[in-house]
Amino acid sequence: MKRFPYSRYILLTLVMLALMSALIVRLGELTLAQGESLSTEAAERAQSTIISKGKRGRILDRNGVVLAYSEACYNVEFLRDPEKRTSNDSALYTESLIRAIEIIEAGGGKTIDTSYIQKDEAGNLVFNFRVESESAIKARYKNFCNAMGFSINDDLTKPQSQWDLSKWPTAEFCYNFLRRSWCIPEEMSFEDAVKIISIRQEVNLNNYRAYEPITIATDVSMDVVARLSLHAAELPGIQTSQSTTRVYPYRETAAHIVGYLSANANSVSANYLKNLGYTETDYQDAVAYEADGVTPLKDEATGNTLYNMLKMGYSYTDYIGVSGIEATMEAYLTGATTAHHGEKVVEINKNGSIIREISSTMPTDGRDVMLTLDIELQKVTEKALADLIADLAQAEQLKIEEDALLPEEEQEYGSYTNIKTATAGTIVVMNPQDGTVLSMASSPSFDPNWFLQGLTDEQFEYLFGESSKDSTPMRNKAVSAKLAPGSIFKMVTGIAGISEGAIGLTETVNDLGPYYVHDENGNEVKTGAPRCWTRHPQNHHDQDITQALKNSCNYYFFTVAERLGIEKLNDWSGYFGLTSPTNIELTGETAGIVGGQAVLFDCELTKPDGTLDVTGQKTSLPTLIYNKLCIRLREYVAGRAMEIDEAAITRCAMRLMQLQDGGLTNKGPQVRSIMSEELGIPEGVTSTQTWVNEIMSYLTEIQWKATLTIRSGMGQGVTLVTPIEIARYVSSIANEGTVYDARIVDKIQTDEGETVRQFESNIFNELNVTPEVWSAVKQGMTAVVSPEDTGTAEGAFSEEFATTYQDRIAGKTGSAQVSNDRPDIENTGWFVCYGPRENPEIVVVICIPNGWAGSRTAPAAEDILTYYFDKQEKAAPENLVAINEIAP
Repeated sequence: MKRFPYSRYILLTLVMLALMSALIVRLGELTLAQGESLSTEAAERAQSTIISKGKRGRILDRNGVVLAYSEACYNVEFLRDPEKRTSNDSALYTESLIRAIEIIEAGGGKTIDTSYIQKDEAGNLVFNFRVESESAIKARYKNFCNAMGFSINDDLTKPQSQWDLSKWPTAEFCYNFLRRSWCIPEEMSFEDAVKIISIRQEVNLNNYRAYEPITIATDVSMDVVARLSLHAAELPGIQTSQSTTRVYPYRETAAHIVGYLSANANSVSANYLKNLGYTETDYQDAVAYEADGVTPLKDEATGNTLYNMLKMGYSYTDYIGVSGIEATMEAYLTGATTAHHGEKVVEINKNGSIIREISSTMPTDGRDVMLTLDIELQKVTEKALADLIADLAQAEQLKIEEDALLPEEEQEYGSYTNIKTATAGTIVVMNPQDGTVLSMASSPSFDPNWFLQGLTDEQFEYLFGESSKDSTPMRNKAVSAKLAPGSIFKMVTGIAGISEGAIGLTETVNDLGPYYVHDENGNEVKTGAPRCWTRHPQNHHDQDITQALKNSCNYYFFTVAERLGIEKLNDWSGYFGLTSPTNIELTGETAGIVGGQAVLFDCELTKPDGTLDVTGQKTSLPTLIYNKLCIRLREYVAGRAMEIDEAAITRCAMRLMQLQDGGLTNKGPQVRSIMSEELGIPEGVTSTQTWVNEIMSYLTEIQWKATLTIRSGMGQGVTLVTPIEIARYVSSIANEGTVYDARIVDKIQTDEGETVRQFESNIFNELNVTPEVWSAVKQGMTAVVSPEDTGTAEGAFSEEFATTYQDRIAGKTGSAQVSNDRPDIENTGWFVCYGPRENPEIVVVICIPNGWAGSRTAPAAEDILTYYFDKQEKAAPENLVAINEIAP
């Protein structure tokens, strides 16, 4: 065998040692000589996380028809290269933005308007930080100055409440400085310059995330996208991205129910978040803090802790529900909160440029909300309401014009000025067996899409301008309008009177013309005695509950209300849910009031400091009386050539009002004593004047009297209710005793249809009323619409409806006076009904301010009931076609 010489092994070993030595030397160089520079380079690289958000959930009707959804759209973005920070770069970016804005606006789009610098009505430059609390304003002011590089000539180590904003840069200084530094052309108007400032402001405020683009226009047209792409080389920093926008396909239909969105993430109260559907667990870690980062931010009005929605995952540009279902179901619909976030982890360099993507997770979408609403019935309801308002307005105008042609002594409206005719109204359709809302119309309406596109001047005027004061298009009148119910309230009075033993079930009352009540001393009050609506009292003799409802006999209900008393009447109104919110899942709901001293004026209602709360009363009358008292007290003081002390006037007026606790007998000495203590007017002087009688006359106006009790019994006086409360009340009559809370949300589900939460109907109260009473009341309501019984609404329907469905319903009309000194055309017209008479399935409530008379509003129910009953007829088993009978 041939052997290799040892010299070869030695040579190989030496070569390997040499190579290893070279590697060691090189490693030493890298570690020792270049280690510092490489360490610096590594330190200049960092990881950051880019958040993506889920799509907002849909809103569906009971049959799955989509009422609101988010669809793909294109946004325009601006991304400044962090490496380019010279003045020349700034000028190039401004030129790019000017050109991009021209293209966007030419294509019908709008850029963001977020500039903190604006002009006031006088044309002066001012700051508008779009928040209300002083602490929030200061916080944004500080952030703005820091981001823009403005020096603050103030001691920021002091508590925020002690900052002196007069030492901070003015809006005019900031505006001029920014125009120069961003090279905005001198000839450009303020209106155009502020568009550039808005964009550049957002870039600077978000400089800590310079690698993320700023959205400068949303939902632009494909033409805009194409033109921007065509000129991309000339538009440094401009890019487009795909996003989503909210779409309301039915536009004005069901707008008050669906609601609308606005970008309004802010520091808000716990109640605000609860109204959006969030629980304390959802926001407990989102406490907002003062600038020191330690002191919780408080609401200046209430002192309650505020919570920062940004800490919940929202951004300033995220759209949040403002009204309707969009607001109350925000917690379910949104895909913007932390729980829905997707993440993309990237590596960035020291200037904020992205080097590479490390990992990513997808966001999750918001949930769908299914309503109890039937959109087809909703369309029928809204059309019926619109037609009714138009017909009423035309008839009322014709009546006014015809009246003007009569001789002056025969004119009914000649002494009135500015008579209001019908312009608005509402209809609620409810299932009486569970309180679910089938449709709800409020007219006039609005288009929720407007708020996403930006309101035009015409749209703003329509929604918020002078012309909107009477029509209030933004207001959901079904849940927020409080109006006198008139005669539709009489079922409460009758049921309460019989149930409390104030009148017998079959006991009758005769209309005797004027109805005289007795004052607190037992004397008959004949001045201003009310009467029944009929001019022939003999036609309303022998009225029991059934006949009284059929004829809407005021005299019968005057009698029952006086016997019953306001306390019991108020109690029963509460049992029927007329003084409590229905808790429907909509924004803006208010609660009704009926009567009693505490309703007219509560002398024990105080502010947190213990003083009388005049403005917080349930009616506006106490405020009026308080102002009258202050005027008279000033006159008394001035008449004695004394100096007027406004604080003393205020204290005196409040103490005088607190004397009204339901009676004023023998309180003259107290009046004189209070005036002496607060105003320094000797009691001897006061006793020689008529002042005490004058003050007593004012205080009498806020004293509950028997005349108010009997007016309350027929749904007048201070009684005010909402249409949704009336729907709940009429439903409880239809189902004979179960008062349900109203409900318009059926369930929450995933976009695949899996139920996440099922909403159930809540029972507000179970009424303790005998079957005999329900029967008598229902017979009366049946007679109201029955041609055979000649009730108050028997002739309100067409001949076709009379021969098909009129015998299936029961109802009640109501005509509530707005004021004794206003014409009947301005009465609030009500019509309520349910059907079928046996096992009712549907309740309809119609309310028209300036609606003339209840019987005139009844025709709107015809279209709704016809649609509903026709649909039920077609769905009846006997009318369904058998599968084997369908032609191939």
